Amino acid sequence: MENWSDLFRIFFGEADTANFPFYLEVVLRTVVMYLYTIFLARMVGQGGIGQIGPFEFVLVIAVGSAAGDPMFYPEIGLLQGILVITVVILLHRGTGYVLERHRRLENAVEGVPLLVLEKGKVCERALGSGSVTQRELFSLLRIAGVRDTGEVERAYLEPSGQLSLFRYTGRQIRQCQSTLP
Repeated sequence: MENWSDLFRIFFGEADTANFPFYLEVVLRTVVMYLYTIFLARMVGQGGIGQIGPFEFVLVIAVGSAAGDPMFYPEIGLLQGILVITVVILLHRGTGYVLERHRRLENAVEGVPLLVLEKGKVCERALGSGSVTQRELFSLLRIAGVRDTGEVERAYLEPSGQLSLFRYTGRQIRQCQSTLP
C-alpha cells in the first residue's frame, strides 16, 4: 500500500461509491435478489436443494458470493461486501422471526411433508406435483431398505428431501410393487 488512496480503494472499491445513495441501492438489490433466490429455491422442490431449507440455501449462496466478490474484484469494496452480508443475515433473521409467528406463511415458503405412498400404493398426485419422480421415490425407498411398496403403510417426502416411512408389521405386509431396479 503506497498511500491512503489505496486503503480508500480497498474499502470503497474503484467506482464512485462513497456516496450514500449507492449503498441504499446495494441494500435494495440485496433484498430483491434474496427474495427472488428464495422463490427459485422453493420452485426447485423438496428434494432439489439437499437437506437444507430454501432459506439456508439462499443464505449459503448469498453470503458466499458477497464474501468472495470483494476478495477478487478490485472494483468492489470491502464495505459493499460487508453491507451485503449484513443485510442478508438481517433478512434471514427477520424472515425466520416472521415465519415462526405465521404457520401458513411458513408452510408456503418452507414446504410441508408430501404423502407419496399410502397403503403400499404410490400416490400419483404427489408424483405429478414435480417434487419427486417415481424413480427418485423408489431410490429413497431402497436406501431405507424397502424392497416392495407393500411394506409401507405411509411415506412422506419431507421438505428437507428425506423420506419418512411408517412400515407395516408382521401380517400386514403384502406384495404390491417392487422397488428393485
